[in-house]
Amino acid sequence: MGTDKRVFASRKRIPRWPLVSGVRPAQNKPPRKARRGPLTRKQILDAALRLFSERGFARTSVRDIARAAGITDAAIYYHFSSKRDLFEALFEERGITPALSQLEQATISQPLLETLTTIALAALGIMQRNKDFMKVLLSEAMSDDPVASEDYRLVTERWRNAEARILREFVGRGDLPQVDVDVCARQLVVLSVGPFMDELMSGRDQDGAEPSVELAERVRSSVEHFVRGIQASPR
Repeated sequence: MGTDKRVFASRKRIPRWPLVSGVRPAQNKPPRKARRGPLTRKQILDAALRLFSERGFARTSVRDIARAAGITDAAIYYHFSSKRDLFEALFEERGITPALSQLEQATISQPLLETLTTIALAALGIMQRNKDFMKVLLSEAMSDDPVASEDYRLVTERWRNAEARILREFVGRGDLPQVDVDVCARQLVVLSVGPFMDELMSGRDQDGAEPSVELAERVRSSVEHFVRGIQASPR
């Protein structure tokens, strides 16, 4: 899936995953063959992301990445079995995969609105801190690149399923009416991704590790209205 900066006038902070208390850190997969130097691995990933940003995934070869990283093709294949393997490693290296694992294991200790708002703002923060990678992922997926499209689908599917599990628990507690949790989970993902994409595509995005006050408040307000709507559904 640094030090938090203040982003709200009310001095609230953007939360980071783990999203609700009681979460045990996920047992992530060990780094691929890290014994030959994590610096080389990071060097490869940084060079790959830079080239993917400039040329696109399909138009970047393993040899291009090796040259940009100042290493041999063989050194790349020592760490990564293919270009796709390298692309997918960016999800782990940028904290996206670990964050999803934590969300999937989360236990609920906050009320409904606070829980869903925390998840949405944490997701927004992850996207903002990985804006360079998100630009590549979203642009490649929208251009129908099969690798980016499939990886985007898998990530958002895990996110939706985790949200649906949490919603289902609130329904079981009687805090929500019998809503279609899968549809609601899909909408919750859109409430985070949509405003982020809108900022990117309209050129209003800002640099920095944290979302702007306006963007964070936009997501917060959207989640609040959404929760009020589903709570008002007939029981």
